[in-house]
Amino acid sequence: MTQSPHPSTASDKKALAESASSSATGTKKVLLVGATGFLGAKILRNLAHDANVVAVSRKGAPSNESADVEWVRGDMMDPASLDRALQGVDVVVSSANSYMKGSLDTDFQGNKNLIEAAARANVGRFVFLSIVSCEAALAVPHFHAKKVAEDLIKASGVPYVFVRAPTFLDQSSDYIAKGVKAGRFLAMGDKTTKWSYVLTDDLASYLAKAATYPGAEINNQTIDVGWRDGPKSQQEIADLVSEVIKKRIRVRAVPWLVFRLLARPVKLFSELGYDLMQMFLFFKKGTYVSNISKQEHYFGPAPTSRDAITRWAKGHQLIS
Repeated sequence: MTQSPHPSTASDKKALAESASSSATGTKKVLLVGATGFLGAKILRNLAHDANVVAVSRKGAPSNESADVEWVRGDMMDPASLDRALQGVDVVVSSANSYMKGSLDTDFQGNKNLIEAAARANVGRFVFLSIVSCEAALAVPHFHAKKVAEDLIKASGVPYVFVRAPTFLDQSSDYIAKGVKAGRFLAMGDKTTKWSYVLTDDLASYLAKAATYPGAEINNQTIDVGWRDGPKSQQEIADLVSEVIKKRIRVRAVPWLVFRLLARPVKLFSELGYDLMQMFLFFKKGTYVSNISKQEHYFGPAPTSRDAITRWAKGHQLIS
């Protein structure tokens, strides 16, 4: 007779107990990687309503931690810490990146470590924040890193959901809002090329919905997200902002030629600067466009550009 496996350590027993509890209640245990970032904090708030959330941080729980979230120490460059964090986890959500910090370590090796750990833990779903059209952007390092990670996840055999985001309307520093407050809009390249946008509040909601989506229908789906009325040029964005806040916005464009001429020299002293210039040059191709058909199937009606811009303007006290 074959002997049933049994937990040999206290941590193993705890993981099994938590897994059994999740199965009994139907509430998934979700590990969020990237929880301390600008977007990650928003994902965390969305997940806390519908899941048992474990958040990974290199430094442990932040000072303003929520009682609804369990914080664990973990580092994407430390596989052993990921194995510990993944005990008893049903779903992994990753919004982590390091390119804005001037390094692509997390985007390449860190993602590889996390994917391998998720496979070892036999998680039921890996929700990965990717980028629209990343397969066509080999020259943009952090876009290419997303495609490499997608391929590794597929090869791992772990069920996945790739949520592919376009340009964030809002950033952590939000240079657009700062410019609008001064009555100006700085366009990259030209005023006419169109690409897709998303509001990070909406993106956070989509990632949380992907994590908690019932059943397996959503597994192994690649889902672009964006706006119902399609991609917009920067002139169109500025015009919509002007209409919403009832203030004229002057648009000035930095020509594409500037990015082409500066890309190589900038690479000598700034990988991040080079990455951003290559990204803007990729936008020029006009292929950075979301197909939102799956978004609306799995996450509900997509917002219009006016709706998203109105919420963005309220968030920045541009309107009451």
